[in-house]
Amino acid sequence: MTDRDVVERVAKLFGRAVVRLRRREPHHKVPYATTIKGAPAAQLMYAVRPFLGTTRELQIDLAISSWQTRRGRRRSEAAGSDSLSPLEPAADLWGALRAHGESQEACDRVWIAGLLEGEGSFIANRDARSSYPVIKVEMCERGVIERAARLLDTKVWAVPPRREGWLPTYVAQIAGRAAKWMRELRPHMGLRRTAAIDAALSTYHPIRLIAPPLLCVVEGCERAHRARGLCNAHYCRSSRPQDRQVRGLHELVSRPGEGTDADDNAAPLTRSSSSFVPYPRTDAVELVRTS
Repeated sequence: MTDRDVVERVAKLFGRAVVRLRRREPHHKVPYATTIKGAPAAQLMYAVRPFLGTTRELQIDLAISSWQTRRGRRRSEAAGSDSLSPLEPAADLWGALRAHGESQEACDRVWIAGLLEGEGSFIANRDARSSYPVIKVEMCERGVIERAARLLDTKVWAVPPRREGWLPTYVAQIAGRAAKWMRELRPHMGLRRTAAIDAALSTYHPIRLIAPPLLCVVEGCERAHRARGLCNAHYCRSSRPQDRQVRGLHELVSRPGEGTDADDNAAPLTRSSSSFVPYPRTDAVELVRTS
């Protein structure tokens, strides 16, 4: 990968050196790599296999099977015997983490941090009046995205192939409450992801109601309050120009009261027609929420 600090951190764990590779194209960034081979690599594969998706599991199984076959052939030729003691699996990594006092939640957080370091995006969704942090991860490996969606408490979206011959991709994305995740994940990130998180959070200034109502303020609606004085349905509709009654009530609730600071009240919900960070494309298909 091109993030040298991340590769250097992995190389330190491996006890190996960092190698600078050639650019594939003149305009590409300089890539870096670190490698382990033989028995240490096999032990690591055994240890991390339970944490990986189906594709990676198959790759590990093929790699270890092929390596053990070659290893057995060489030993048989050297010792003149067909016997081969199998490679002992590494200790259970989950068990080792729990033995050191790590909870399941902490282990999941480290897993999602590693996934987002390699495949995620930390960005800001800006419109005319506000900016919201967004965490997005998109991959072809559906099982991995479903696990990420469970941890992030969001849905999975299927995106059709963008070109002929490409595979469909799957998206998990959160916005707004992504700020909490960014702050928690920041200590685990490399330099580039840390800078992206800082940039997204620097423009995020959440607006809260001082005394939010229990129910939606729209007349006749008895649904529970979700945000900015509205239930979830009216909150989603409040950005549409045709829903002027909802917008008017929203502005009324958002207006500061006597003796209160205007910054502590909800601002009118206004959005521009375009956004720098698109939500899952209109041709994406929403999948069943993972549980």
